[in-house]
Amino acid sequence: MKEIVKQVSDDFKISSGEAELIVASLLEKPRFGIYFDNRMDINTKKILNMKLIQLKNGVPIEYITKKVQFRNFLLRIYPGVFIPRLETEYFIELIEKFVNSRPEKILEIGTGSGAICITLATIFPKAKIIATDISQNAINCVLENIERYNLTEQINLLHCNMFEGLTTKFDLIVTNPPYIPRARLKSLPKSVKHFEPILAINGGTEGVQFIKKLIQQGKDYLNPGGLIAIEVDETEVKILQKFVEMNISAPFYFKKDLFGRFRYLFVGNFKNE
Repeated sequence: MKEIVKQVSDDFKISSGEAELIVASLLEKPRFGIYFDNRMDINTKKILNMKLIQLKNGVPIEYITKKVQFRNFLLRIYPGVFIPRLETEYFIELIEKFVNSRPEKILEIGTGSGAICITLATIFPKAKIIATDISQNAINCVLENIERYNLTEQINLLHCNMFEGLTTKFDLIVTNPPYIPRARLKSLPKSVKHFEPILAINGGTEGVQFIKKLIQQGKDYLNPGGLIAIEVDETEVKILQKFVEMNISAPFYFKKDLFGRFRYLFVGNFKNE
């Protein structure tokens, strides 16, 4: 096993510790559990080698293992479903901090793997949540995850585009929409641009195509005192600031992520820091 870890470390130009984590994930074992039994059968070696080849070709490890860790949840993830990031974990922390009262009705648009709606369901256990996605593949993935965590009574899934078919109003509307400007798609890592769903990434010419629609339409689906929470790109702050000022008569606030980049936009009624 030491030879395999060293080979992975050399091939990917990473530390031995990082290599151990990769091998452990691919073998579905604890990090140091890979050393407990050095005898690996031929079939296991073949499967591991195939997975390492996929990884070398840019396939995200989450798509290979079909698992992604998000906060304290281990979620099922399938190829073609957007992989949740660390920035979204912090996004949820901010939502919990900024909402003025505990929301009773929550809408998530573009749920992907269901990471956001599942986490919010545990933070606000009395809230009823509707989670939507335009991708049936994503809806199938979320269904598996909410069933695993016994949240089918709290979270209702809709296969639709944005607000289609919705007639109710919400206390909280949350979304991590496509926000990468089209010109930047080519510069994204291979693992993202070649394997993750383009519909979940491409935000149009300026990256704000969907965000503007979400804000403009979302205000009609928001209860008085409600909040719209959106992940954005730091290059879009000036564009979105001007748009909100001209189209929405509500307070708004941009917030930085843990890396000091403007990443989140809150529109509506929120707590001041």
